[in-house]
Amino acid sequence: MIQSFTVLRGFLTHLIVRFFYILRLCILPCVTLLHITPGSSHGQTQEESNYTSGLSPFEQAELLRLIDLDIRNLSKIPIQGVLGYDQEYWRNPASVHVIRPEDITLNGYFNSVEALRGVPGMHVTRGLAYDNFASMRNFSGFSTQKFLGKIGGREVSQLMLGSANYSVDDYPIAVIDRIEVIRGPGASIWGTNAVNGVLNLVTKHSGDTQGDSFRIVMQDNGTFMGDYVHGGQVSEDSFYRVWARSQEYAEGTLDSGLPARDDGYLRKAGFRIDKELDSDLNFYLGGGFATRRLEHVLDLSNRLFYLENASNPIPLAFAQQLSTLPVAHPSYIDPATLPPVVSYSQNAALFWSTPAGLISYPSLPGGRISRYEYYGEMKNDSAHFIGKLEGITDADLEWSLTGFADHSDIYMGHLGFEWEQTQYDLSFDANRPVGDFHRLSFGLSAQRTELDVVTRVIEPFQVGFLKVPILDYDQAYTSFDRFNAYLQDSITLSDQLLLSMGAKFEENDLAGFGFQPGMRTSWMINESNVFWAGYSKAHRQPSLRERYTTLTPYKVWSPGGGGAWLNQSYPGDSTLDREEMDAYEIGWRLRPNKDLLFEFSTYRYDTKNAVRAASSNAYEAKNAEAYGGELSVDWRVSEIWRLRGGYSQARGKVEGIRVYDFPENTASLSSHFSYSDEITLVQNLFYAGKTDIPSDYNPITIPSHLRLDLGIVWEPKEGWEIGLFGRDLLEPYHVETMYPGVDVEPARVERTFLISITKDF
Repeated sequence: MIQSFTVLRGFLTHLIVRFFYILRLCILPCVTLLHITPGSSHGQTQEESNYTSGLSPFEQAELLRLIDLDIRNLSKIPIQGVLGYDQEYWRNPASVHVIRPEDITLNGYFNSVEALRGVPGMHVTRGLAYDNFASMRNFSGFSTQKFLGKIGGREVSQLMLGSANYSVDDYPIAVIDRIEVIRGPGASIWGTNAVNGVLNLVTKHSGDTQGDSFRIVMQDNGTFMGDYVHGGQVSEDSFYRVWARSQEYAEGTLDSGLPARDDGYLRKAGFRIDKELDSDLNFYLGGGFATRRLEHVLDLSNRLFYLENASNPIPLAFAQQLSTLPVAHPSYIDPATLPPVVSYSQNAALFWSTPAGLISYPSLPGGRISRYEYYGEMKNDSAHFIGKLEGITDADLEWSLTGFADHSDIYMGHLGFEWEQTQYDLSFDANRPVGDFHRLSFGLSAQRTELDVVTRVIEPFQVGFLKVPILDYDQAYTSFDRFNAYLQDSITLSDQLLLSMGAKFEENDLAGFGFQPGMRTSWMINESNVFWAGYSKAHRQPSLRERYTTLTPYKVWSPGGGGAWLNQSYPGDSTLDREEMDAYEIGWRLRPNKDLLFEFSTYRYDTKNAVRAASSNAYEAKNAEAYGGELSVDWRVSEIWRLRGGYSQARGKVEGIRVYDFPENTASLSSHFSYSDEITLVQNLFYAGKTDIPSDYNPITIPSHLRLDLGIVWEPKEGWEIGLFGRDLLEPYHVETMYPGVDVEPARVERTFLISITKDF
């Protein structure tokens, strides 16, 4: 076993060294390749040469991909992109990355959000056992606050937190057609919140999911996920599918080694019906529901403070320890000035956590504690319906009318905070050619959001006379409307040069009237090189938590006057205006031949009113800037070996001061080696630089970390795939993120082993 590991490690080392050596050789001469002619590709057969003759390398690569699709998919154009109409991804004047279903199963990912780890400019982190978070490009802070998420045609961001939970909203792999990751603002088409980019998950037509499919993933720590999809045909022009998912989360471990109490389950189900009403008119109806139940631990060790003097509050647990020192010690605190047991909680037991278990507070010698925890239920119930009617008129007008209703009930029991959100959305989108050189894209939409928010004082904070919840929402704001319209003209100046100009107009109860113009141009200088440049004025609306929610994260014991608890509160700022970003981007897509693709992009964002954590209010608006660049490489070395790699550099400043809550450097390298027709060897290497997570009472630094995943995938027969994977193999565990302002200790991301069994249609 040791010898095998040594050989494998040597192979991987050789692979990595060779990749970056070749990468260096390829990149340095790139500046001389602007007028390169596509040469012969490694391993190209005579048959391939026949049907790719006369095509550009971009077209050759796309044609070879389409040949593997069934007849229904042959007519599909790959992505929607940033122009308002479908177009080949390589023609899009933007940084675009497309994730296919096989990219998820072949790499042993549980769900689609994990697959974002391999996208340059994306930073995916594991919080607790049940969630992965994704951020894009600059100082995104935690979660998904700076880019727009659309899944199955629905906008999935929650107004309360200004983010989405992709672990809940995810779909089974078998029904996903593709995931479009568009880095850079697309506000003139996509609208508010498409600031750093857009994540657009597109599901398949139910006619493409006929028969039965399932996927089972089991991890050595007990985590389990099972998907089942069934599709059928009602008539010649009517199809349907139904699907279900069951997932169990195993309990994780906090960085201190204590249990995270984050185990639970997720249950989901959904359906879709597609019907061809006419040769140029189609309709589909879809829907689904999800329910998730978890527990979450709230560590109050750094939320209860002792006011030693007017300017020096210290954690109460530490103050208790200082009271055991000799009286002559300079740090000695008189136990008589410390709060008595009953002042902590009237109803809840206090616990001291040890690796051996929990010990009740009263049983501790002298009544001292070293850790104080509270456990609360986390629930997430949601359901949605979506309908879409689309067609093409005799005048070549492509149009669609989409409506959806979405309801969710989210309870953060460890904070005593619950909200129900009901959202209705109706949108019309269209595009059509005008003359020989113009293509207009335009649309209208209206959205209504209603909320019901409940705040409770959790038991540990029911002390004294100041019973204040951790999160307290202003009930005056419970309904919000949003209306917008957009118009964009894509002008074909020549066969090589495209110019797109447009704007989105929006009236929003949270951000008022907004005008978001954008302009992009692409230049296909020859058949191997595409340049693009873009400018956009993008807006992000503040979340309800930022504007209308008061945060009371901790309490301070003041020994003066007989002793009393004091609340430390940070009110939201209802005057927060929209964030306004001027975004600039330049990119270059280079394909010397059908087997090799480079993409470079660089950007700069200047943001007014960027919402940041503050020491007086919970949040305040500041001016910020971000800049960086990305490189990605996709290389089919031979018929049996494919390499993908990426590198990102990001820098951020707030009021001229550098911030580090997004890693300044990230990188990835993926290798797929077909050992035989049935066996593929998989290797994924990820690097993320250190990040600083700010907090008024417990800021932490997440160290840089390197992650290595290895796997072997066996396809015993057509449609079947069995994979064995080891993840995070370089170290027993590391930490990746923490909820700022909510938690005080990150959870471990531990080394795991899993098996994945997939049966396709």
